[in-house]
Amino acid sequence: MSNSSTIKKQASENMDSPGSYRRSSRILPVTPVHGFDTELISLEKIVQQRQSSDQFKAVAIVGKRGVGKTTLCQVLFNKPEVKADFLPRIWVCMSWKPTEPGDRKTTTVKRMLTCLGVDDQIIQSISDSEPKADRLRRLLYALHLQLTGKKYLIVLDDAIEGDDAIKEGDDADKKKKKADAFKERNKWLADLDSPITEKEKWGECLAFGLPKGHGGTVIVTSRDEKLAKVMVGEKNLLHLLPLLDPKSCASIFNDHIKGEQKLKEDLEKKEFLKKCAGLPIAATMMGKIKSDELAKAAEKAANEAAEKAAKEAAEKAAKEPAKTMEQLHTESKPIQPDEAAKSSKDDKEIKPEEVPAGEKHIQQQEKDARSSIGSKDDEQIISEEHPAESEPRPQQEGATHN
Repeated sequence: MSNSSTIKKQASENMDSPGSYRRSSRILPVTPVHGFDTELISLEKIVQQRQSSDQFKAVAIVGKRGVGKTTLCQVLFNKPEVKADFLPRIWVCMSWKPTEPGDRKTTTVKRMLTCLGVDDQIIQSISDSEPKADRLRRLLYALHLQLTGKKYLIVLDDAIEGDDAIKEGDDADKKKKKADAFKERNKWLADLDSPITEKEKWGECLAFGLPKGHGGTVIVTSRDEKLAKVMVGEKNLLHLLPLLDPKSCASIFNDHIKGEQKLKEDLEKKEFLKKCAGLPIAATMMGKIKSDELAKAAEKAANEAAEKAAKEAAEKAAKEPAKTMEQLHTESKPIQPDEAAKSSKDDKEIKPEEVPAGEKHIQQQEKDARSSIGSKDDEQIISEEHPAESEPRPQQEGATHN
């Protein structure tokens, strides 16, 4: 694993970078999930801890990138008992492309409406309505109507600060603008369990689009613990830490490897745990890279074997005497059906030298006899074709009778 340090750096680099972008989904990974049994039980307990079955619940999973927050939610989201208990279930990725049009608030609500099956034309007509200031409010109201009276489950994956996070080197004006933007976003995402009051205005908070009183649940994943606290409260946080079990990390790696290259010994697994820093994403990347290396090595070995065989064949051909054009033509000439039949017949005939001496003498006598009979038959045929004259000859003139 010569690339382990590079892979670890790639997986750990900019863990809290707000400018990164990815789009997740509700679909479980193709490979098995390892190392989240305890965390899954804890998440289920937090979700189920409520004063009544109708109480709204908001939970947040926090941790660095690659630690498995999204995967943990995917496992819970797709459990049969969860599917049976919650309807509808909505998965919304809150990651944001810097070049993506629109604003985050409107885009988030539109994604939620799309997951609920609302027609795109209806969503677009609401978002294009006038006045412009009321568009978000109308979208939130449409969301509220779609969820009213339902025990829903919503996952808000990858809630992050955004590109306006304060950085070192920002001047005073830039810091103030970013602080105001962060405060505004906190207001939009704050207190997801807040009920609607007459004093509040629609469109100011995402919580207004989430009806309370029917057992609805929202799960947030975020790298920003401060933002997560603002959204769900400190008591409803689940901290997800890197894996400490060498077996789990090795299993993630082995899922991408075949044959003898799998990690088997305990010492190998412990060393691998250090290399991947306990991050499932790093273990996955290392497994994929190792798998690619093995595939390339196998392909290279196959190509070398083919080249070697071709070279040996060429050397063997060079040592053999060159064939004339007539020989090559004879070898390449296809065998005709008549020739094949004749060849087969000749193969079946007994060679003269193989006939015993006694039988050979008998065969010669039979041949002579057949020849003699044939000659007599020929003579008979000739005599039949030219019969003898049977009429008497006339008497000579001048003869006298006695």
